Amino acid sequence: MKQEPYKIIIVDDHPLFTDGLVRILENESDFIIDGICNNSTELFHMMNSKTPDLLLLDIQMGGTNGLEICSAIKKSNPQIKVILISMFKSAKVINDGRKAGANGYIPKTTDANVVKATIRDVIVGKKVFIKLGQSDTKTDFGEGNNVFLLSKREKEIIQLTKKGYTSKTIAGKISISQYTVETHRKNILRKLQLSSIKELISYAYENNL
Repeated sequence: MKQEPYKIIIVDDHPLFTDGLVRILENESDFIIDGICNNSTELFHMMNSKTPDLLLLDIQMGGTNGLEICSAIKKSNPQIKVILISMFKSAKVINDGRKAGANGYIPKTTDANVVKATIRDVIVGKKVFIKLGQSDTKTDFGEGNNVFLLSKREKEIIQLTKKGYTSKTIAGKISISQYTVETHRKNILRKLQLSSIKELISYAYENNL
């Protein structure tokens, strides 16, 4: 008897990314996208009527912590496989994911074919945590996230930005001009290959800065 397609629910609040995942998976005969959620509330509501085989779960969604969702899912439905997804590649994130019971981890930059292969491996019981060197050309885990490029002052500004302070407030706290703070922020985004302060704050949390 033919195996029914594996049911997948995507949990991510970035529409462009979820649209990309759907395009990657929708033509695969052994997968079916059974739902798309933006946060934990939507997910747990959906799971009142659906039981997926696998969750593709973003680690950082606004104020929602994907690791906590993963841990809760694994306690209530241990048979559901969970692959964590993130825009950053961090050893700490992977380790935290393992502790939360995740079956896999893929960075959002992972090649489409690797994504599909990872899903298939995890569904049959393997644990797959994609590291640098597996999905791209970088091989050193510590240098791959570019933290080593940051100066002491830039790290200080990241920590204050993470707390929600504006450029003006940061300038007053560390006795430099607002223009200098904004210049530092631009340089930080360039070095870390990020495009917004929101991404920077997520990066700071995921890399323990």
